[in-house]
Amino acid sequence: MTADHPDPAGDGPEERDPGLARERTSLSWTRTAISFAALGGVVLKENVITGLIILAIAPVIWELGRVSRGSEPAAGSRYVGATRLFLIAVVIATVAVLCLFIAIFGKSVPGALR
Repeated sequence: MTADHPDPAGDGPEERDPGLARERTSLSWTRTAISFAALGGVVLKENVITGLIILAIAPVIWELGRVSRGSEPAAGSRYVGATRLFLIAVVIATVAVLCLFIAIFGKSVPGALR
């Protein structure tokens, strides 16, 4: 459309996603989930419980990526975005604490470098 008449579909320059940032972010979440699944499979060979925990985290990470790229909150519900970010932060912190717990209290591998 022209400068006098804005695009009614809402596809103006300010509505476009420059550089495909959303797609890159989506691919990044998926890549991270696949990495966790692969790591869980490798750890599963040495320690079943730890491997299962890491494998269980992979779908959680993938779902977090889906939550983070969901639709924009409607006008008037400004706390939806903050709640979504809080949920993501809590899950990431929980995963970090779980990994720390496993690293401290998990079985050591014989012959590993110290």
